[in-house]
Amino acid sequence: MQFTRKVVAGMVLAAGLGIGGAALAQDGKPLVEPAVPTSPVLTTCSQVMLGMQNRYNGYDSWRIVNMTITDETGAVKTRRIAAAHKNQGINRRLRSIVLEPAELEGVESYVHDNFEVGMADKVWVWLPSSKSVVDVKSEDLSQRLYGSDLAVGEMLIRQARDYDCKMLGTGVFNGYPVYKIYVNPRTEAEVVRLGLRDGEVWVDTETFMPMYSSFNADAPNEQRVLETMDMRWVNGVFAPERYRVSTLKEGRVVSHSEFRTEGETFNMGLPDSFFTLEDMGSAASAFREYRGPNFTN
Repeated sequence: MQFTRKVVAGMVLAAGLGIGGAALAQDGKPLVEPAVPTSPVLTTCSQVMLGMQNRYNGYDSWRIVNMTITDETGAVKTRRIAAAHKNQGINRRLRSIVLEPAELEGVESYVHDNFEVGMADKVWVWLPSSKSVVDVKSEDLSQRLYGSDLAVGEMLIRQARDYDCKMLGTGVFNGYPVYKIYVNPRTEAEVVRLGLRDGEVWVDTETFMPMYSSFNADAPNEQRVLETMDMRWVNGVFAPERYRVSTLKEGRVVSHSEFRTEGETFNMGLPDSFFTLEDMGSAASAFREYRGPNFTN
């Protein structure tokens, strides 16, 4: 969930979102008023979706993520993982490995988040206990990531072409101006991919960072809420230091997971070898020991 103003400005122009001039309705008035003077004025919710979709384009990232998971019984579990991403053309590659706790140490995941039409997303998991790679099926993407409230499919970016949407207006969330949109997946395949149905997303008007979202889960009477917190700039990229995913049933929070990043770094030129299936579980892999230049612990 990170992106630069320069990258976003370029993609917005490429998508026809004309930052320099207001988009006008037939009566000459803006369809959506700018939340702040520098915000692009958009004509459709699809333009907001395109901004979110393309926010990863053009760079790579690395971080340590500390996860605190509170389940439905109130029990608390922790996870510490190293996670990275890199673009290959318009497609995105994600890699992570569990560092702690000991019982999960060495478990890895590798994801192909594909944007090309006709290319399906792919997820693989390396299991140290069996020394084997498991090909995760599409119907399994709604399973929880390392036991957290975040589903595997939610690591993947929503593509504008897969959703119907409606512009709800503008507002403010945690002091940041946001566009508010309603989205609804067009196919059941997209519901399977994420384990989520329709919902509302609040998007930063300057950078198209999703600041808050609330989605109906595929399970009855269940919702998933994502909140980003402690926003800051790192290597020219606007990113949250913390974010929280909560699971609600009948409107009540029953479990939640908080993610806190350490040493987050962007545009450091990660090796292509990190993002190959052959590198998973390999004794020669340098991914486990890699630490970005912003990591100090």
